[in-house]
Amino acid sequence: MTLGDVWLDFDPAALVATGLDVDDDLAFLALLALQRRGRLNLIGVSVTAGNAALRDTLANAKSLLRLAGVKLEPAAGASYRDMHVPWPWVRRLHNVRGDVASSPDAVDAIRSAVLARPPHSLTIVALGPLTNVAAALMDSDVAGRVGRVVSMGGALDGKRLDLNWLSDRAAARAVVASRVPLTVAPVELCAQAAVQPEDVDRLVERCCPGAAVCSLARAMRRQCAFSRRFVNKGLVARVSNAHTALKSDAFVPWDVVAVLAVAEPELFGEWREFDVAVPPCVSGEPCDGTVVVRNGSGVLAPTRLAPGGVVDALVDLVCDVPAVGPAPGIVGAPVLFGSVAVAVLVPLLLLRGVVSKFRSKTS
Repeated sequence: MTLGDVWLDFDPAALVATGLDVDDDLAFLALLALQRRGRLNLIGVSVTAGNAALRDTLANAKSLLRLAGVKLEPAAGASYRDMHVPWPWVRRLHNVRGDVASSPDAVDAIRSAVLARPPHSLTIVALGPLTNVAAALMDSDVAGRVGRVVSMGGALDGKRLDLNWLSDRAAARAVVASRVPLTVAPVELCAQAAVQPEDVDRLVERCCPGAAVCSLARAMRRQCAFSRRFVNKGLVARVSNAHTALKSDAFVPWDVVAVLAVAEPELFGEWREFDVAVPPCVSGEPCDGTVVVRNGSGVLAPTRLAPGGVVDALVDLVCDVPAVGPAPGIVGAPVLFGSVAVAVLVPLLLLRGVVSKFRSKTS
């Protein structure tokens, strides 16, 4: 399957001390590998806040592109200041260093890319909050010419949404309502895949030291431990067919699943169409409400994937992308700080939230 022209909008944070995940970075390398194999043409990159503040995701994106020898300049977009994440500890974590103001560059770049190409020929792969994409689709000319939007996000099981859609429900609502062809990789699909420490070992043995992904190996190991402590228990309780490895050290390769859903659809055993609505928050943003899902059309989603298929495909792909530029700065001494940020800052922020809630109840 050939995708043609692809625009990537993402929130990479593996190289950031307060970053929440490594999967955007891995998904980017997977896209580059697919391009090297003639499966797509990555024509532009834009950045949003999400897994970290915009100032950090933008810096991460620049480092990642230099590492892989990509000459594109990432366009800055939505800042964390303009998002409404309902989880207090996430808000506190992303405000540790503050954030810059939102930039119109991402929306302008997406709009220009869509209008410069034949109608329906550009796929937008959105791996973070949908703020940039929603703003671009407000232009009816753009909305009428986009081929497809692929979003890692949403939940089609009637339960709480993921970080991407929760960060800007209004943007998710706008993208769904635009009626642009939309493929989603929802929570309950992504939880069927897991990267384990032995997968990282396999990747390192096969790819290193020459591949760009080698600079992410330590972040991947860190993500396995982080997810076991803060993410996996809830996922296993929520998703009946979640990967069994999520009961131990492992992480969900969320954004990799989204990329492979559109690039390697044969890895997914079942596809369905849904009619989806994202109702406004009753008391205003933020809220953690669900979406309304019915059988119908408008949103295409895979609902089942082959065990191991996603991770095997990931390892196979990322080894193709050589490290061309300098190793990112987080490799070395800052890794210690990154580990401290994950292992110490997050529990402290969670504790602060509990204490604040207790005080509010007893005052």
